Amino acid sequence: MRRSLLVAAVVVAAGCPPASGPQRVGQSPSWRKPRVVEASSSSAQARPTGPVTFAPASRSAAAYNDPIVAPAPSSTVGDAIVGAVSHAAAQLGMSAPVPDGRLYAAADELAAVVPDEGVVPYALVEFAIQHHGIIEPSPHLLVVWGPLDDPAPIVEQLAPRIPELLKSGASARVGVGMSSRNSNGEGVVILALQGSSVETKPIPRALPDGGTLHIDGSLRDPFRHPEVFVTREDGSVIEPATQVNGLDFQASVACPAQAGRLQVEVVGFDASGSTVLANFPVWCREEPPRSLTVAPDTAGAETVTTEAEAERALFALVNRDRKAAGLAELTWDDAVAEVARKHSAEMRQTGVVAHVSPTTGSAADRVRAANIRTGVVLENIARAYSVGEAHQGLMNSPGHRANLMSSVATHLGIGIRFGDEISGQREMFVTQLFIRVPPTIDPTAARAAVRVKLNAVRAIGDDAALAGVAQSLADDLAHGTPLDKARAGATKKLEPLARRFARVGSVITAVSDLDALDGAALIGDSRASVAGVGVAQGPHPDLGDKAIWVVLIVGEPITR
Repeated sequence: MRRSLLVAAVVVAAGCPPASGPQRVGQSPSWRKPRVVEASSSSAQARPTGPVTFAPASRSAAAYNDPIVAPAPSSTVGDAIVGAVSHAAAQLGMSAPVPDGRLYAAADELAAVVPDEGVVPYALVEFAIQHHGIIEPSPHLLVVWGPLDDPAPIVEQLAPRIPELLKSGASARVGVGMSSRNSNGEGVVILALQGSSVETKPIPRALPDGGTLHIDGSLRDPFRHPEVFVTREDGSVIEPATQVNGLDFQASVACPAQAGRLQVEVVGFDASGSTVLANFPVWCREEPPRSLTVAPDTAGAETVTTEAEAERALFALVNRDRKAAGLAELTWDDAVAEVARKHSAEMRQTGVVAHVSPTTGSAADRVRAANIRTGVVLENIARAYSVGEAHQGLMNSPGHRANLMSSVATHLGIGIRFGDEISGQREMFVTQLFIRVPPTIDPTAARAAVRVKLNAVRAIGDDAALAGVAQSLADDLAHGTPLDKARAGATKKLEPLARRFARVGSVITAVSDLDALDGAALIGDSRASVAGVGVAQGPHPDLGDKAIWVVLIVGEPITR
């Protein structure tokens, strides 16, 4: 999730999608009267009518990935479902997912609170798996209804969906949960399938005053280049120093002075781009909560009937939270939104939620192909079941949050494409694209800002003659003069100064944001004692029409 603001070095800083949300399979429960749903997109926004409180009675895990895990329980229905999963894996030539006692416990507790609509709120799923010490993002959940003493109809409903989920990567662990709903032996069954591509040593879920979070882990193939991001209690996102040795990595984060939560994310990269491999909270100076109450989605999704309305609703949530954080609101960009829509449409068509497309490349490639010139391209993607769920999931991910709260981005385009309707909720494929359009600068203030960066490295005097040539060169470049021609003109202007300097050198760069300038990189290994700075704003082939051209000319005066 690195970003670059320098010329011709645009790198996509991207978060990754939350795992696919819980899905219901099969007919309405027999104890419920059939419900007629109008065939319109508004019917996709059915919601529970009241808050749901989740308070598991089980003892919470003291640490994530504790090696001591209760074995998976055995039951007639559970064993039959796991058998069907193993059979599907064998048919695909894959190893069968391992029954995981933690996932069984989480699925069992979620089954007790799943509404008849069959969709468990995203926040409850995250809470349940973290309560039992699982660090990976939400598992895929399939919710079915039927007799709990007869596995055949349950397995019959699940069987068609299992291969699809295994092929999507949810093939590491399996869990089954059940809850009775009436005296006839009927109830709800949840199948949980989860992928896992990261291993860690045990990580405490709570740390004492003065404690430090240590993460010692390793990625699994095909992922490489581990990165760690942390959202602190104040909402800021940091990337702690991480030692990487091949697939192994280590990172540490000290608890802040105040009590609160650290949200930790581990990211890996493969051919499809960056993927969130772990996302979990750690509490400093306080114990993890024992319960969670989730209110119905109040983010405006109830009134969303079209994809365009969903895009604007999500855009409003982004600016709401940026304003609350004291950041400038983003401007909607239609051209960028069209790029985002095309990527969301491709994800819907392929079912693959990824940053890198085999047909269109990376987000930076897609923006460039649309002839949008910018020095910053940030991308978030998600697969969700409501506008509120999408925003909540992205904000809960440190990598996504860093993009949403970027102080560099100025414009945003969002593309949402609806997928299938599942349990009365419309599946959404979401792409957010952030770019930067530099504001108009004050050249005098800009030159002073560059000077501050230089002097922070070492004291270097100002030479009026060199500054005049530097400003003239910057002006030429900002007015579209070809680089070679502009350089030749500057060289000619420097010739009369040859008798004063033993050596003269120059650095030319263009940026979208002066904060991206590195004073040490500008000076390099030059030992020059004086310099002239020129700054002008104008078109650049990669950065757009308001690029900031910076010219530094340094000189070593002749000493006599």
